[in-house]
Amino acid sequence: MKQKLRVLFDKRNIKITLLKTAYVLFLLALIPRFINQLFTTYGYESWSVSEFLINYKGGFVRRGLTGEILFFFAKNFHINIEWTIKIVCLICVVAVCLFFVKSFLKRGYSLYILPLCFFLSSGFVYQMYWIRKDYLFFCFLIPILWLYRKENIHSLIKLLIINLLAVFIILSHEVFAFFALPVLFLLLFNQYKKKGVVISLLLSFLCLSPGIVAFLFTLSAHGDYEMAQAIWDSWAVFFSQEITQIGYSIDALGWSSTGTFIKQLKLNFLYIDQSIFSLLVWVITFPVVYYIATNALLVFRKNEKIFINVDKTILSSVLIFQLLCLLPVFVFLSCDYIRVIFYWIASSFAIFLLIPNEKTSELFPDIFVGLVERMNKFLTNILRPSKTTLVFLMLFIGISGCYFVIEWAYKSTMIYNILRVLSMPFIILKTFLI
Repeated sequence: MKQKLRVLFDKRNIKITLLKTAYVLFLLALIPRFINQLFTTYGYESWSVSEFLINYKGGFVRRGLTGEILFFFAKNFHINIEWTIKIVCLICVVAVCLFFVKSFLKRGYSLYILPLCFFLSSGFVYQMYWIRKDYLFFCFLIPILWLYRKENIHSLIKLLIINLLAVFIILSHEVFAFFALPVLFLLLFNQYKKKGVVISLLLSFLCLSPGIVAFLFTLSAHGDYEMAQAIWDSWAVFFSQEITQIGYSIDALGWSSTGTFIKQLKLNFLYIDQSIFSLLVWVITFPVVYYIATNALLVFRKNEKIFINVDKTILSSVLIFQLLCLLPVFVFLSCDYIRVIFYWIASSFAIFLLIPNEKTSELFPDIFVGLVERMNKFLTNILRPSKTTLVFLMLFIGISGCYFVIEWAYKSTMIYNILRVLSMPFIILKTFLI
Protein backbone atom coordinates (compact mmCIF):
# COMPACT_ATOMS: atom_id res chain seq x y z
CA MET A 1 0.00 0.00 0.00
CA LYS A 2 2.78 2.44 0.94
CA GLN A 3 4.58 1.57 -2.28
CA LYS A 4 1.48 2.35 -4.33
CA LEU A 5 1.04 5.70 -2.57
CA ARG A 6 4.70 6.49 -3.10
CA VAL A 7 4.33 5.81 -6.83
CA LEU A 8 1.11 7.82 -6.98
CA PHE A 9 2.65 10.87 -5.35
CA ASP A 10 5.99 10.58 -7.10
CA LYS A 11 6.99 14.03 -8.35
CA ARG A 12 7.47 12.81 -11.92
CA ASN A 13 4.05 11.14 -12.04
CA ILE A 14 2.40 14.26 -10.65
CA LYS A 15 4.03 16.40 -13.36
CA ILE A 16 2.92 14.04 -16.12
CA THR A 17 -0.63 13.88 -14.72
CA LEU A 18 -0.86 17.68 -14.50
CA LEU A 19 0.53 18.05 -18.00
CA LYS A 20 -1.95 15.57 -19.45
CA THR A 21 -4.79 17.28 -17.60
CA ALA A 22 -3.76 20.71 -18.92
CA TYR A 23 -3.44 19.26 -22.41
CA VAL A 24 -6.95 17.74 -22.35
CA LEU A 25 -8.51 20.88 -20.85
CA PHE A 26 -6.89 23.04 -23.51
CA LEU A 27 -8.18 20.80 -26.29
CA LEU A 28 -11.64 20.91 -24.71
CA ALA A 29 -11.43 24.71 -24.77
CA LEU A 30 -10.75 24.63 -28.51
CA ILE A 31 -13.85 22.59 -29.39
CA PRO A 32 -16.61 25.16 -28.61
CA ARG A 33 -14.54 27.96 -30.15
CA PHE A 34 -13.98 25.92 -33.28
CA ILE A 35 -17.69 25.05 -33.57
CA ASN A 36 -18.64 28.67 -32.94
CA GLN A 37 -16.29 29.85 -35.70
CA LEU A 38 -17.72 27.24 -38.06
CA PHE A 39 -21.34 28.32 -37.56
CA THR A 40 -20.75 32.06 -37.32
CA THR A 41 -21.85 34.00 -40.41
CA TYR A 42 -18.97 36.24 -41.43
CA GLY A 43 -20.39 37.78 -44.60
CA TYR A 44 -18.88 38.24 -48.05
CA GLU A 45 -17.04 41.40 -47.03
CA SER A 46 -15.12 39.74 -44.16
CA TRP A 47 -11.38 39.03 -44.45
CA SER A 48 -11.98 35.29 -44.20
CA VAL A 49 -14.56 34.96 -46.97
CA SER A 50 -13.43 37.73 -49.33
CA GLU A 51 -9.92 36.24 -49.49
CA PHE A 52 -11.45 33.34 -51.46
CA LEU A 53 -13.44 35.67 -53.75
CA ILE A 54 -10.46 37.24 -55.54
CA ASN A 55 -10.74 36.16 -59.19
CA TYR A 56 -9.63 37.24 -62.67
CA LYS A 57 -12.74 39.20 -63.67
CA GLY A 58 -10.75 42.43 -63.57
CA GLY A 59 -7.70 40.86 -65.25
CA PHE A 60 -4.87 38.67 -64.02
CA VAL A 61 -4.09 39.47 -60.39
CA ARG A 62 -2.35 37.80 -57.46
CA ARG A 63 -4.36 35.32 -55.37
CA GLY A 64 -7.03 34.95 -58.05
CA LEU A 65 -6.93 31.27 -59.04
CA THR A 66 -8.99 29.78 -56.19
CA GLY A 67 -11.51 32.60 -56.57
CA GLU A 68 -11.85 31.87 -60.26
CA ILE A 69 -12.53 28.20 -59.50
CA LEU A 70 -15.02 29.13 -56.77
CA PHE A 71 -16.77 31.54 -59.17
CA PHE A 72 -17.14 28.73 -61.74
CA PHE A 73 -18.81 26.45 -59.19
CA ALA A 74 -20.98 29.24 -57.81
CA LYS A 75 -22.18 30.16 -61.29
CA ASN A 76 -22.80 26.63 -62.57
CA PHE A 77 -23.82 24.68 -59.48
CA HIS A 78 -25.46 27.38 -57.31
CA ILE A 79 -23.46 26.48 -54.21
CA ASN A 80 -23.57 28.31 -50.90
CA ILE A 81 -20.33 30.28 -51.19
CA GLU A 82 -19.57 30.85 -47.52
CA TRP A 83 -20.32 27.27 -46.51
CA THR A 84 -18.28 25.93 -49.43
CA ILE A 85 -15.32 27.98 -48.19
CA LYS A 86 -15.84 26.74 -44.63
CA ILE A 87 -16.08 23.10 -45.70
CA VAL A 88 -12.92 23.34 -47.82
CA CYS A 89 -11.08 24.94 -44.90
CA LEU A 90 -12.43 22.31 -42.49
CA ILE A 91 -11.22 19.48 -44.74
CA CYS A 92 -7.79 21.12 -44.97
CA VAL A 93 -7.60 21.61 -41.18
CA VAL A 94 -8.50 17.97 -40.51
CA ALA A 95 -6.06 16.70 -43.15
CA VAL A 96 -3.13 18.77 -41.85
CA CYS A 97 -3.80 17.97 -38.20
CA LEU A 98 -4.08 14.25 -39.00
CA PHE A 99 -0.76 14.41 -40.83
CA PHE A 100 1.06 15.97 -37.87
CA VAL A 101 -0.58 13.74 -35.26
CA LYS A 102 0.08 10.58 -37.30
CA SER A 103 3.69 11.64 -38.03
CA PHE A 104 4.39 12.41 -34.38
CA LEU A 105 2.91 9.11 -33.21
CA LYS A 106 4.81 7.17 -35.88
CA ARG A 107 8.13 8.62 -34.70
CA GLY A 108 7.23 8.27 -31.05
CA TYR A 109 7.26 12.04 -30.48
CA SER A 110 5.21 13.65 -27.75
CA LEU A 111 2.01 15.40 -28.82
CA TYR A 112 2.36 18.08 -26.14
CA ILE A 113 3.99 20.52 -28.55
CA LEU A 114 1.13 20.40 -31.04
CA PRO A 115 -1.27 22.80 -29.26
CA LEU A 116 1.33 25.59 -29.29
CA CYS A 117 2.66 25.03 -32.79
CA PHE A 118 -0.41 24.04 -34.76
CA PHE A 119 -3.50 25.03 -32.78
CA LEU A 120 -2.62 28.12 -30.79
CA SER A 121 -0.57 29.87 -33.44
CA SER A 122 -3.01 29.11 -36.24
CA GLY A 123 -5.84 31.06 -34.70
CA PHE A 124 -8.03 28.27 -33.34
CA VAL A 125 -8.12 29.90 -29.97
CA TYR A 126 -9.07 33.52 -30.32
CA GLN A 127 -9.81 34.37 -33.94
CA MET A 128 -11.16 32.59 -37.01
CA TYR A 129 -7.86 32.38 -38.84
CA TRP A 130 -8.42 28.76 -39.71
CA ILE A 131 -11.08 29.96 -42.16
CA ARG A 132 -8.37 31.28 -44.46
CA LYS A 133 -6.08 29.74 -47.08
CA ASP A 134 -3.43 28.83 -44.49
CA TYR A 135 -4.24 25.15 -44.10
CA LEU A 136 -4.75 24.89 -47.86
CA PHE A 137 -1.07 25.87 -48.23
CA PHE A 138 -0.01 22.86 -46.19
CA CYS A 139 -2.30 20.54 -48.13
CA PHE A 140 0.05 21.38 -51.01
CA LEU A 141 3.36 21.68 -49.16
CA ILE A 142 3.06 18.24 -47.54
CA PRO A 143 2.44 16.37 -50.84
CA ILE A 144 5.25 18.37 -52.49
CA LEU A 145 7.75 17.35 -49.78
CA TRP A 146 6.42 13.78 -49.81
CA LEU A 147 6.89 13.60 -53.59
CA TYR A 148 10.41 14.99 -53.37
CA ARG A 149 11.56 12.28 -50.98
CA LYS A 150 10.09 9.43 -53.05
CA GLU A 151 12.90 7.54 -54.79
CA ASN A 152 10.71 5.22 -56.90
CA ILE A 153 9.17 8.00 -59.01
CA HIS A 154 10.94 9.20 -62.15
CA SER A 155 12.60 12.56 -61.50
CA LEU A 156 10.94 14.31 -64.49
CA ILE A 157 7.46 13.16 -63.45
CA LYS A 158 8.22 14.13 -59.87
CA LEU A 159 9.37 17.65 -60.85
CA LEU A 160 6.38 18.10 -63.16
CA ILE A 161 3.87 17.29 -60.39
CA ILE A 162 5.78 19.37 -57.82
CA ASN A 163 5.74 22.40 -60.12
CA LEU A 164 2.07 21.95 -60.99
CA LEU A 165 1.17 21.91 -57.30
CA ALA A 166 3.49 24.84 -56.54
CA VAL A 167 2.17 26.98 -59.41
CA PHE A 168 -1.44 26.30 -58.44
CA ILE A 169 -1.02 27.34 -54.82
CA ILE A 170 1.29 30.29 -55.59
CA LEU A 171 -1.36 31.66 -57.97
CA SER A 172 -3.80 31.21 -55.09
CA HIS A 173 -1.56 33.11 -52.65
CA GLU A 174 2.03 34.23 -53.18
CA VAL A 175 3.05 33.85 -49.52
CA PHE A 176 3.43 30.11 -50.13
CA ALA A 177 6.57 30.83 -52.16
CA PHE A 178 8.36 32.35 -49.17
CA PHE A 179 8.32 29.21 -47.03
CA ALA A 180 8.30 26.56 -49.81
CA LEU A 181 10.46 27.58 -52.77
CA PRO A 182 13.69 28.37 -50.83
CA VAL A 183 13.87 24.98 -49.12
CA LEU A 184 13.00 23.18 -52.36
CA PHE A 185 15.76 25.14 -54.11
CA LEU A 186 18.17 24.20 -51.34
CA LEU A 187 17.23 20.51 -51.56
CA LEU A 188 17.76 20.48 -55.33
CA PHE A 189 21.03 22.39 -55.03
CA ASN A 190 22.29 19.85 -52.53
CA GLN A 191 21.18 17.05 -54.86
CA TYR A 192 23.20 18.45 -57.77
CA LYS A 193 26.16 19.90 -55.82
CA LYS A 194 28.59 17.29 -57.17
CA LYS A 195 28.25 18.99 -60.58
CA GLY A 196 29.73 22.22 -59.24
CA VAL A 197 28.24 25.38 -57.75
CA VAL A 198 27.31 27.14 -61.01
CA ILE A 199 25.75 24.05 -62.63
CA SER A 200 23.92 23.22 -59.40
CA LEU A 201 22.45 26.73 -59.22
CA LEU A 202 21.34 26.63 -62.85
CA LEU A 203 19.80 23.16 -62.58
CA SER A 204 17.99 24.03 -59.34
CA PHE A 205 16.60 27.21 -60.88
CA LEU A 206 15.56 25.34 -64.03
CA CYS A 207 13.80 22.60 -62.04
CA LEU A 208 11.76 25.18 -60.11
CA SER A 209 11.42 27.75 -62.92
CA PRO A 210 7.61 27.33 -63.34
CA GLY A 211 7.04 28.04 -59.64
CA ILE A 212 9.53 30.92 -59.63
CA VAL A 213 7.98 32.48 -62.75
CA ALA A 214 4.50 32.14 -61.23
CA PHE A 215 5.75 33.88 -58.09
CA LEU A 216 7.26 36.74 -60.12
CA PHE A 217 3.98 37.12 -62.02
CA THR A 218 2.06 37.47 -58.75
CA LEU A 219 4.49 40.15 -57.57
CA SER A 220 4.01 42.12 -60.77
CA ALA A 221 0.22 41.65 -60.80
CA HIS A 222 -0.30 43.51 -57.52
CA GLY A 223 -3.72 44.82 -58.50
CA ASP A 224 -5.41 48.22 -58.16
CA TYR A 225 -8.70 49.75 -57.10
CA GLU A 226 -10.35 49.25 -60.52
CA MET A 227 -9.52 45.54 -60.45
CA ALA A 228 -10.82 45.24 -56.90
CA GLN A 229 -14.10 46.90 -57.89
CA ALA A 230 -14.47 44.66 -60.97
CA ILE A 231 -13.91 41.56 -58.84
CA TRP A 232 -16.45 42.70 -56.27
CA ASP A 233 -19.00 43.56 -58.95
CA SER A 234 -18.62 40.08 -60.48
CA TRP A 235 -19.88 38.54 -57.23
CA ALA A 236 -22.81 40.97 -56.83
CA VAL A 237 -25.21 38.58 -58.56
CA PHE A 238 -24.70 36.08 -55.74
CA PHE A 239 -25.37 38.55 -52.91
CA SER A 240 -28.82 38.28 -51.35
CA GLN A 241 -28.68 42.01 -50.60
CA GLU A 242 -26.63 44.91 -51.88
CA ILE A 243 -23.28 45.19 -50.10
CA THR A 244 -21.57 48.50 -50.85
CA GLN A 245 -18.44 47.78 -48.78
CA ILE A 246 -15.87 45.97 -50.94
CA GLY A 247 -14.60 42.82 -49.23
CA TYR A 248 -11.57 43.63 -47.10
CA SER A 249 -9.23 41.12 -48.77
CA ILE A 250 -10.31 42.31 -52.23
CA ASP A 251 -10.00 45.96 -51.24
CA ALA A 252 -6.42 45.25 -50.14
CA LEU A 253 -5.51 44.68 -53.80
CA GLY A 254 -5.88 48.42 -54.29
CA TRP A 255 -3.45 49.37 -51.55
CA SER A 256 -0.20 50.94 -52.73
CA SER A 257 2.97 48.94 -52.08
CA THR A 258 4.74 51.82 -50.32
CA GLY A 259 1.76 52.59 -48.13
CA THR A 260 1.35 48.92 -47.23
CA PHE A 261 5.03 48.53 -46.29
CA ILE A 262 4.94 51.62 -44.07
CA LYS A 263 1.68 50.53 -42.42
CA GLN A 264 3.00 47.01 -41.70
CA LEU A 265 6.26 48.38 -40.28
CA LYS A 266 4.37 50.64 -37.92
CA LEU A 267 1.99 47.90 -36.78
CA ASN A 268 4.77 45.33 -36.39
CA PHE A 269 7.38 47.39 -34.60
CA LEU A 270 6.00 50.78 -33.51
CA TYR A 271 2.55 49.91 -32.17
CA ILE A 272 1.82 50.59 -28.49
CA ASP A 273 -1.02 48.98 -26.57
CA GLN A 274 -1.58 49.88 -22.91
CA SER A 275 1.93 51.36 -22.73
CA ILE A 276 3.52 48.13 -24.05
CA PHE A 277 5.81 48.57 -27.05
CA SER A 278 5.11 45.87 -29.68
CA LEU A 279 8.75 45.46 -30.72
CA LEU A 280 9.69 44.38 -27.18
CA VAL A 281 6.96 41.75 -27.26
CA TRP A 282 8.27 40.20 -30.47
CA VAL A 283 11.84 40.24 -29.17
CA ILE A 284 10.54 37.96 -26.42
CA THR A 285 7.88 35.97 -28.33
CA PHE A 286 9.96 34.66 -31.23
CA PRO A 287 12.83 33.33 -29.04
CA VAL A 288 10.33 31.71 -26.64
CA VAL A 289 8.41 29.99 -29.45
CA TYR A 290 11.74 28.86 -30.97
CA TYR A 291 12.92 27.61 -27.56
CA ILE A 292 9.75 25.55 -27.09
CA ALA A 293 9.82 24.18 -30.65
CA THR A 294 13.45 23.05 -30.40
CA ASN A 295 13.34 21.61 -26.88
CA ALA A 296 9.88 20.09 -26.43
CA LEU A 297 10.57 16.89 -28.36
CA LEU A 298 13.84 16.44 -26.46
CA VAL A 299 12.36 17.08 -23.01
CA PHE A 300 9.20 15.00 -23.49
CA ARG A 301 10.82 12.05 -25.28
CA LYS A 302 9.92 8.59 -24.04
CA ASN A 303 13.44 7.26 -24.42
CA GLU A 304 16.84 8.65 -25.37
CA LYS A 305 16.82 7.16 -28.88
CA ILE A 306 13.66 8.88 -30.09
CA PHE A 307 14.99 12.44 -30.41
CA ILE A 308 18.73 13.01 -29.98
CA ASN A 309 20.91 16.13 -30.06
CA VAL A 310 21.62 15.66 -33.77
CA ASP A 311 17.87 15.80 -34.44
CA LYS A 312 17.63 18.97 -32.37
CA THR A 313 20.40 20.59 -34.43
CA ILE A 314 18.68 19.64 -37.70
CA LEU A 315 15.29 20.89 -36.52
CA SER A 316 16.86 24.10 -35.17
CA SER A 317 18.65 24.75 -38.47
CA VAL A 318 15.43 24.26 -40.42
CA LEU A 319 13.56 26.59 -38.03
CA ILE A 320 16.13 29.37 -38.38
CA PHE A 321 16.26 28.97 -42.17
CA GLN A 322 12.47 29.10 -42.48
CA LEU A 323 12.32 32.14 -40.20
CA LEU A 324 14.85 33.95 -42.39
CA CYS A 325 12.80 33.10 -45.48
CA LEU A 326 9.65 34.51 -43.84
CA LEU A 327 11.27 37.72 -42.57
CA PRO A 328 10.11 39.76 -45.62
CA VAL A 329 6.54 38.64 -44.89
CA PHE A 330 6.74 39.57 -41.23
CA VAL A 331 8.61 42.86 -41.72
CA PHE A 332 6.99 44.31 -44.86
CA LEU A 333 4.02 42.31 -46.09
CA SER A 334 1.92 41.19 -43.12
CA CYS A 335 1.04 42.03 -39.55
CA ASP A 336 -0.84 38.76 -39.04
CA TYR A 337 1.57 37.47 -36.39
CA ILE A 338 -0.45 34.35 -35.67
CA ARG A 339 -0.38 33.33 -39.32
CA VAL A 340 3.32 34.08 -39.86
CA ILE A 341 4.30 32.03 -36.81
CA PHE A 342 2.08 29.21 -38.03
CA TYR A 343 3.79 29.26 -41.45
CA TRP A 344 7.16 29.24 -39.72
CA ILE A 345 6.58 26.44 -37.23
CA ALA A 346 4.33 24.20 -39.33
CA SER A 347 6.53 24.40 -42.46
CA SER A 348 9.66 23.68 -40.39
CA PHE A 349 8.13 20.59 -38.79
CA ALA A 350 6.73 19.40 -42.13
CA ILE A 351 10.25 19.58 -43.60
CA PHE A 352 11.75 17.89 -40.55
CA LEU A 353 9.17 15.08 -40.59
CA LEU A 354 9.14 14.41 -44.34
CA ILE A 355 12.71 14.93 -45.51
CA PRO A 356 15.17 12.24 -44.31
CA ASN A 357 17.73 13.43 -41.77
CA GLU A 358 20.63 12.44 -43.99
CA LYS A 359 19.41 15.01 -46.55
CA THR A 360 18.47 17.82 -44.17
CA SER A 361 21.77 17.46 -42.29
CA GLU A 362 23.62 18.31 -45.51
CA LEU A 363 21.47 21.30 -46.51
CA PHE A 364 23.20 24.00 -44.50
CA PRO A 365 26.87 25.06 -44.46
CA ASP A 366 28.94 24.23 -41.37
CA ILE A 367 29.19 27.90 -40.37
CA PHE A 368 25.37 28.19 -40.31
CA VAL A 369 24.97 25.00 -38.27
CA GLY A 370 27.73 26.17 -35.90
CA LEU A 371 25.91 29.46 -35.27
CA VAL A 372 22.67 27.59 -34.62
CA GLU A 373 24.37 25.27 -32.13
CA ARG A 374 25.96 28.22 -30.31
CA MET A 375 22.59 29.97 -30.15
CA ASN A 376 20.97 26.83 -28.73
CA LYS A 377 23.72 26.53 -26.14
CA PHE A 378 23.28 30.19 -25.22
CA LEU A 379 19.52 29.76 -24.72
CA THR A 380 20.06 26.53 -22.77
CA ASN A 381 22.52 28.29 -20.45
CA ILE A 382 19.99 31.04 -19.79
CA LEU A 383 17.13 28.61 -19.15
CA ARG A 384 17.79 24.89 -18.76
CA PRO A 385 15.22 22.83 -20.71
CA SER A 386 13.01 20.73 -18.45
CA LYS A 387 9.40 19.58 -18.35
CA THR A 388 8.61 22.24 -15.75
CA THR A 389 10.20 25.01 -17.82
CA LEU A 390 8.51 23.95 -21.04
CA VAL A 391 5.10 23.52 -19.41
CA PHE A 392 5.35 26.95 -17.80
CA LEU A 393 6.26 28.62 -21.11
CA MET A 394 3.55 26.78 -23.01
CA LEU A 395 0.94 27.77 -20.43
CA PHE A 396 1.73 31.48 -20.49
CA ILE A 397 2.97 32.25 -24.00
CA GLY A 398 0.31 34.06 -26.03
CA ILE A 399 0.35 35.29 -29.60
CA SER A 400 -1.68 38.31 -30.63
CA GLY A 401 -3.74 38.36 -33.79
CA CYS A 402 -3.25 40.71 -36.72
CA TYR A 403 -1.28 43.22 -34.64
CA PHE A 404 -0.19 43.46 -31.03
CA VAL A 405 -3.07 43.79 -28.57
CA ILE A 406 -2.52 42.62 -25.00
CA GLU A 407 -6.07 41.28 -24.67
CA TRP A 408 -5.66 39.13 -27.81
CA ALA A 409 -2.33 37.76 -26.62
CA TYR A 410 -3.74 36.99 -23.17
CA LYS A 411 -6.84 35.25 -24.55
CA SER A 412 -4.69 33.00 -26.74
CA THR A 413 -2.69 31.54 -23.83
CA MET A 414 -3.26 27.99 -22.68
CA ILE A 415 -3.76 29.08 -19.07
CA TYR A 416 -6.57 31.46 -20.02
CA ASN A 417 -8.38 28.77 -22.00
CA ILE A 418 -7.88 26.15 -19.29
CA LEU A 419 -9.33 28.52 -16.68
CA ARG A 420 -12.15 29.29 -19.08
CA VAL A 421 -13.08 25.59 -19.33
CA LEU A 422 -12.88 25.15 -15.56
CA SER A 423 -15.12 28.20 -15.11
CA MET A 424 -17.89 26.96 -17.41
CA PRO A 425 -19.74 24.85 -14.78
CA PHE A 426 -19.82 27.83 -12.41
CA ILE A 427 -21.03 30.15 -15.17
CA ILE A 428 -23.83 27.71 -16.05
CA LEU A 429 -24.72 27.30 -12.36
CA LYS A 430 -24.82 31.08 -11.89
CA THR A 431 -27.13 31.40 -14.91
CA PHE A 432 -29.59 28.90 -13.44
CA LEU A 433 -29.47 30.52 -10.01
CA ILE A 434 -30.18 33.95 -11.42
